[in-house]
Amino acid sequence: MSAPLRPAAAHHPDLDWLRVLAIVVLHLFHTGMMFNTWEWHIKSPQALPVLEPVMSVLHLVRMPLLMVISGAGTAFALRRRSLRAFTKDRTKRLLLPLVFGMFVVVPPQIYVERLFQGRIQGSYAAFYPTVFDFVPYPAGSFSWHHLWFVAYLFVYCLLALPLFAALRTQAGGRFLAWADTWLSRGVNVLWLVVPLALNRVLLRDFPETHALLDDPRTLIHYGLLFLYGHLLGRCPGVWGRLVALRHVLLAVALAALVVELVWPWPVMPVVPAIMGGTVLIWSGLLTAMAWARHHVRTAPAWLSHAQALSYPFYIFHQTVILCVGYLCLRLPVGPWALLLAVLTLSFAVTLALCEGVSRVSWLRPLFGMKPRAARPAVLTPEAVG
Repeated sequence: MSAPLRPAAAHHPDLDWLRVLAIVVLHLFHTGMMFNTWEWHIKSPQALPVLEPVMSVLHLVRMPLLMVISGAGTAFALRRRSLRAFTKDRTKRLLLPLVFGMFVVVPPQIYVERLFQGRIQGSYAAFYPTVFDFVPYPAGSFSWHHLWFVAYLFVYCLLALPLFAALRTQAGGRFLAWADTWLSRGVNVLWLVVPLALNRVLLRDFPETHALLDDPRTLIHYGLLFLYGHLLGRCPGVWGRLVALRHVLLAVALAALVVELVWPWPVMPVVPAIMGGTVLIWSGLLTAMAWARHHVRTAPAWLSHAQALSYPFYIFHQTVILCVGYLCLRLPVGPWALLLAVLTLSFAVTLALCEGVSRVSWLRPLFGMKPRAARPAVLTPEAVG
């Protein structure tokens, strides 16, 4: 997949549908961050802690789902690209939007946060030059904020190039055939949870920073999910097995969900809580993919357009939520009405920005979008003759 939020391929409407759904959930989640009691960039004066149990579960699966789909997308992309072309494509679709986002999309978030905190009172024009001090956030104004996902995905694509090359050899082909057979047997696909759980337990003392170099637990966690997605994309037989296991997977995910909601840490000791949460992550992802593959067999008319906008939507959404949320804080309404206002307005503004970007040819690559398809030429009678 040439970007974290692009469609894997036209013949995988189930993954396209899941990607769009994940982006919508992500928008809901980040809007909710303004209203719960957790630390975030700006906060509503009236909290809604009732949101937190649902948001705790969404936090476990929202970004992992996007990473697994992105990993599967790399497998689909490598079917039709050389490694050189793949690397060039990822640089254009990931690194370029990341750099653009760090200088254009993210700074308004930092500005709004500091206005909210009372740390600055000046205009955005006065604030913006501080970005070029290149002092990392929070001390400075240089950050990738929510675009950490794009940065990590780009790093994974580069680091995995030797693996991708090895999988193109005869030995790599034999390994993939064995992996497809093994993953398609019994409930073996669930055993992939073990490395995820070991990483989260053994590196539990490392906080999630999204700063790459000092973020080993998160870096390995999403790296494993990226590799799992790539492996699933290379193993066509396992998808039928997922469909066959969909009821079992749903039962495992629901059981893990009950444990997560009824006995969360610190009610449950930290290690069992982490292991239970990891089971919820992996079984939840498999459940989503299994049921989507079972039910979504054709692409509805809206899906192609929605998935095309999903990457710019991801890039824009948090900045829009913060700006709209800051402006709405003065509304004389209760917290639920404020939540609805921020959610509705930010979604509409983000979607409008994405539609605008999609129509401007020179903006499209800055948001990871493909060039606009050329319109078919109209054959005049003279041309036919």
